[in-house]
Amino acid sequence: MADDKTIRGNFPPQKVPEILAPAGGPASWAAALSAGADAVYVGLDNFSARTYAENFSLPELKGLVEESHRVGVKVYLAFNALIKEAELAKVFRTMMAAAEMNPDAFIIQDLGLAKLALQHSRHVALHASTLTAAYNLDGLTTLKKCGFSRVVLPRELSINEIADLSIKSPIEVEVFIQGALCFSFSGLCLMSSFLGGRSALRGGCTQPCRRLYQNASRLGNFFSPSDFMAATFIKDLKKLPISAFKIEGRMKGPDYVSRAVSAYRLLVDAKEDKYEDALHQALELLSDMPGRPAGPGFLIGDPFSQSLWRQTTQSGLKLGYLTPTEPQKGYLTLSAPLRLLDRLRLVSKPGHEGKAFKLKRMWLGDNEVDGAEEGDTVVIEISESIGAIQEGILYKTSSGSLEKEFLASAPVKRLKSMAGANQHLGEQNIPTPFGDAPKSKAAIVGQSHPLWFWLDRVDDIQEMLKFRPKKIILPLTSENSKELAKHKKRFSPFTDFVWSLPPISFHRSSEKIRKETIKLIDAGVRDFIISNIGQIAFLERLRTGLRLYGDHRLSVLNHLSGQCLYEMGLTGVTFSIECDQESFIRLSQAHFSGGVLLYLYGRPALFTSRYRPPSLKRGPITSPHGEKLWAAEEGDAFIVQSDRRIFLGGLLKSPKPQGFLGLIIDLRYEPNAAEAARRVKKAIDQGRGSPGMSFNFKRGLQ
Repeated sequence: MADDKTIRGNFPPQKVPEILAPAGGPASWAAALSAGADAVYVGLDNFSARTYAENFSLPELKGLVEESHRVGVKVYLAFNALIKEAELAKVFRTMMAAAEMNPDAFIIQDLGLAKLALQHSRHVALHASTLTAAYNLDGLTTLKKCGFSRVVLPRELSINEIADLSIKSPIEVEVFIQGALCFSFSGLCLMSSFLGGRSALRGGCTQPCRRLYQNASRLGNFFSPSDFMAATFIKDLKKLPISAFKIEGRMKGPDYVSRAVSAYRLLVDAKEDKYEDALHQALELLSDMPGRPAGPGFLIGDPFSQSLWRQTTQSGLKLGYLTPTEPQKGYLTLSAPLRLLDRLRLVSKPGHEGKAFKLKRMWLGDNEVDGAEEGDTVVIEISESIGAIQEGILYKTSSGSLEKEFLASAPVKRLKSMAGANQHLGEQNIPTPFGDAPKSKAAIVGQSHPLWFWLDRVDDIQEMLKFRPKKIILPLTSENSKELAKHKKRFSPFTDFVWSLPPISFHRSSEKIRKETIKLIDAGVRDFIISNIGQIAFLERLRTGLRLYGDHRLSVLNHLSGQCLYEMGLTGVTFSIECDQESFIRLSQAHFSGGVLLYLYGRPALFTSRYRPPSLKRGPITSPHGEKLWAAEEGDAFIVQSDRRIFLGGLLKSPKPQGFLGLIIDLRYEPNAAEAARRVKKAIDQGRGSPGMSFNFKRGLQ
């Protein structure tokens, strides 16, 4: 990977990219229009990957689309959450109602939902969410086959990787230029779901990456990166065939949206001889914006070789240090202007965010005032609902006065008026294109249990043979392929091996993986397990007729997404390990035209990152709630796992899915694989015992 800031090569002039702005609510939408956005992306009350944003109702959406189109602004509607089997009918009807309002595109993660949209609302373009984790040309090729016309590239790419993909891509590309960075790779975070059942892939992320953790003797926000800002790279990015510059932030207020859009409008429109002046003005606008300290993120090079991020947790504009004078009052000297109705947050301890509140009263000297300026010393009052004031740093997270101004603007008034006139609009009462699921009462317990053991090393195979596995999965490494070839006779007649590709493989290892894969194929290997949709196209290029199995990271929560994967050539899919009991039962009763695997036991990656915090030491990483995490590496990814294994024992007492191929017993990272296998096999055979936690199976998936 290149580590310089300048894109290599000379490129012909390109069409000016759209400035695509977040619109989490009416005020932010009006701010985006006012600042000069070319397009906005919005979400409805359901099925969006930003559950906690204000979002819009269907009647509001109709007015929003009409008003945006009236002023020449496009509207992209986010249906980018994973969809449960039980939600398919509702999301289909909602999507059909939304399609009649003529948004310019749907932003989608779930392949099953994409399949529905392609079949029933072809006039609306499909944009692949960054949550599809399409980080290479193979991924983009696969998305085109699925019917997508544009992909939102992950934020984990360098500027030269973006250049390479945008030039070669068979579909349009969209890149992030501003906003928050997640620690985990887009689409591969299970931490929030694991800790409390709120899935990041369904919009319910509780941001466990922002917590304060302990490692060795040190406390730190190890997984909380600073925000991302690409302002100094726009001059180079404008040279590329990029369709849109995307600003992250549907949870942000109108002041953030207004400043971000204005800043990037300056940079996109600036002529060569005025560019430096435009950059200076843009950086000034962005520097006063609520948010975390911002940096270039992954754009500048290899995150494994250098520290790219200032680790931080608090988002907002720092106002100063608040000192209590009474239980509900305190004073501070302002480092930035403050107005009544501004939304504030007091941080009294490092790594612990306090409750947000709106400023209702403020005094400057003896006078009660509506606002104060930088350098003023003011007394503020905090609502009793927040509790007694403690000393700490006060942050402004959004401008309440600006929100009030935009809510009173003409576009929002017209939007509300149209929404009131469209209250009759709702989900269409039309039949779904999929019938009732066949009822299946067969349970796995008491029957034959084909076991698929997933091991780290060839050395562990001999001990596993006593358990008579159906398949043995091995990570695709040169060490494993050499060792297996060396001991081939030793494991005869057992030869049923499946080779797993790493979830992430960038330039440093992609060619090596290609060569190792070719060697295996030439030696007669036909079975592979994949964890990224791009690996479908990758393996197709090497050999036809391979048997491909998707692991749990392909996130199958409904039968349509499974069917889409079969149609792309997979022999079998694994149900998402985020499944709760209701979802699993419904999935098990659905029709699958291919095989189904169930992940029963293991320590899955909860964070999958391209960045290893340099300050982390060997040993456990402990959360504020006492959860112990451990770091490891998988391919080019840095992963974080819990010390708690999962054991989805409820699967054994649930209906057997059609096409059932076996149970995956993931023994990678086990200090004693044979002992773990013995405990798991005993629990399966006896139908009781719990060598691990049940994840979301009992508590539910939100």
